[in-house]
Amino acid sequence: MEMKKVELPVVEIFNSISGEGISAGEIVTFVRLAGCNLRCDYCDTVYSYRDREHELLTPQQIINKINNFGSQQLICTGGEPLEEDKPKRYLPLYLAKQGFKVRIETNGSWPIYNQQEFQKFEVDGEDINYTLDIKCPSSNMVEYNLFSNLTKLSLNDEIKFVVKGKSDIDYALKVIDDYKDELSEEKIVINFSPVFEELAPKKLVSILQEHQTYFTQSNLKVRLSIQLHKLIWNSEAKGV
Repeated sequence: MEMKKVELPVVEIFNSISGEGISAGEIVTFVRLAGCNLRCDYCDTVYSYRDREHELLTPQQIINKINNFGSQQLICTGGEPLEEDKPKRYLPLYLAKQGFKVRIETNGSWPIYNQQEFQKFEVDGEDINYTLDIKCPSSNMVEYNLFSNLTKLSLNDEIKFVVKGKSDIDYALKVIDDYKDELSEEKIVINFSPVFEELAPKKLVSILQEHQTYFTQSNLKVRLSIQLHKLIWNSEAKGV
């Protein structure tokens, strides 16, 4: 694929703080790509669903917009950036090849990059990091979880459970227990993120405290992750 010539569906490119996860509070540039194969009940970016309603840009046009912000730290998000058989899957690799440090926010239903893909773009796997969602019952998308991804993550990658209530938390704890050896060995950060205005962060903290002995004994890095951007700006605001 000749990436220089393809046109990719872009929802928005903007500079802001990272609102959650490992990079929370850091100034980064976001590249939000259009189109998603899932329809989570609590989705807060439904405007990114459809490819045809968004701007088509070449990779160089995307880089030109990124360069206006002067940041080398990028978060590629969506929609879903890793959909297979679509050129947008390879934009993060192309950007990493140009020297950007790229974190991919993925819904967890598509495979993360394999070694052949890294080699094709002459990119070291350390130049790409993942924030990988594991869908819980309240999303109504549990059947799309691709758990094989959990065995391929490495240091500086993270997973995220968006939780609304007890059934979600119980599900997340079961997944963690099933993959605790891999998550511990690679020191993967495990984020619990409450659905905005549905589960009080204070209550979630109490629940995590109840399981702290298990997390400690299993050598797991578990943390609360709140969407900071929704506390700073209007929760419906785009481009922040």
